[in-house]
Amino acid sequence: MSQPSLSTRDLTIRFGGHVAVNAVSCDFRPGELTVIVGPNGAGKTTYFNLISGQLAASTGTVIKDGVDITKMAPSARAHHGIGRAFQLTNLFPQLSVLENIRLAVQARSGEGWRFLTRVESLTELTARAERYLEATKLERVAYLPAAALPHGDQRKLEVALLMAMEPDIYMFDEPTAGMSLDHTPDVLDLIGEIKHDHTKTVLLVEHKMDVVRALADRIIVLHNGELLADGPPEEVMSSQIVRDVYLGKSTEPA
Repeated sequence: MSQPSLSTRDLTIRFGGHVAVNAVSCDFRPGELTVIVGPNGAGKTTYFNLISGQLAASTGTVIKDGVDITKMAPSARAHHGIGRAFQLTNLFPQLSVLENIRLAVQARSGEGWRFLTRVESLTELTARAERYLEATKLERVAYLPAAALPHGDQRKLEVALLMAMEPDIYMFDEPTAGMSLDHTPDVLDLIGEIKHDHTKTVLLVEHKMDVVRALADRIIVLHNGELLADGPPEEVMSSQIVRDVYLGKSTEPA
């Protein structure tokens, strides 16, 4: 079994007297797509926020490739290869889709967010941006302002921007939320392609069970901020305790 690319150890956050995530320990490995499920209020997005740095842990650690990144800011975590789609959405809403992707490529190349750069470099950056544009099937809206895109294309732009940053860890929080049935397959196909790159680790928060079944290599279940189950999809979803949680029954012993 490969070494974990990402681990959390006893990761916990408290808001006053409320423990939103309680001592969650998990390892995530390259080539594996893990779907995080649970009822509303289970702590799924909070757990994501702790990993990507939007929230600071009360206790516990986040480890990336053996390095403790618990105290790092979100930008530093991104530099270390943790990518979360919403961090990059509509960086410049009035710029075109292609320009947005090109700026993401430019940032990844180490040239920063500069609008003025050498012509030769700009040509190379544009060529690389066009590859991500094609991969996400956004060529037809390449010259529209990002803010003018329909919702489905905005979600695809999120994926394109994330791909342009070339992270090791891809994090998607309900990537198909609010999307039409026409657009959903495109985004799922993109995530499926990322999953097949065995150097990448994918974490996905999702409510739709058809999406979970289509993509998951592994499912972890959070309930009241605690890790309730972790394993192969068939095993986890057939577990009685998981069924009880989704049916709203208590998991406390009688």
